[in-house]
This record gives sequence, C-alpha cells and structure tokens, in this order.
Amino acid sequence: MSWRDHLQARLLEMRPASVHALDEAARQLASRVLQDTPVRAPGKPPDSLCALALGVDALNGLNVQQARHLINQTRLYIAPRILLVAQPDCALDCGMFRALGFTPSATAATENRHIHYYDLDTYKTVPDWLNTRHWAHPERWQP
Repeated sequence: MSWRDHLQARLLEMRPASVHALDEAARQLASRVLQDTPVRAPGKPPDSLCALALGVDALNGLNVQQARHLINQTRLYIAPRILLVAQPDCALDCGMFRALGFTPSATAATENRHIHYYDLDTYKTVPDWLNTRHWAHPERWQP
C-alpha cells in the first residue's frame, strides 16, 4: 500500500467533522477524499478549531525550529489532531516526531515517506498518581 493510499484510508476511517489543510496538496487530497467535509485552505487561520489538521507538503523546506513551530502552532490554535507526511528530506526524524507526541501511522519504504499522527486526547496516558486520592488532604491540615 502506498503512502497516499494509507492516507486516504486513514481519512475515511477518521471521518473528521472539519479539516484544516496545511498545504495545497493536503487541501486537494482532503477535498477529494472527504467530499462532504468542510476543508479550510492553507494560510487562512480558522475562526474555531478544526477536527483535524492535514499536511502533505507542509514540512518541506523547513528547518527543525520552523517545523516544531508549525506543529506547536497547529496543535494549539488549529486542531487537536494532526496527520503529517514526512518527506525524505524532512528536518524532523522519527525520534523527534515521537518526542513531540506523534505516533507512526505508516511507512512507505519504497518512497521513504512516513505518516505521523498526533491526537491531543490520547497522546499521553494519565498516570495513576494524578487523581484526587493522592492530592492534599485538607482534613490533615493544622494551622
């Protein structure tokens, strides 16, 4: 399966309510695959959060700092879920994507392309100690 086929299958599986395209190739792909879904064009900041941000060529030509900035701005202001294609000359490697909270979605070895997925809701599991059982006990507080 090629990376384009995987990306199309992934979009059909996810069926996001809205898509923000990070580049023109992503806009064309999302418009073709998700015909009934609103797709916002690249370069226009959305009025509200979209369900998914999609990037095919968005990282092309960016250095590490620029790529990280784009990803951080996207997850903060555009969409809580991101699907990105990393081209062979991408400044970020798989380890850097993992450090940013992405999970590998697919690898096209023949074309040397990687698809990475980020979801704010599932990127980190909540540790057991982070609950009200382990917080301060006001009944034990003495002035």
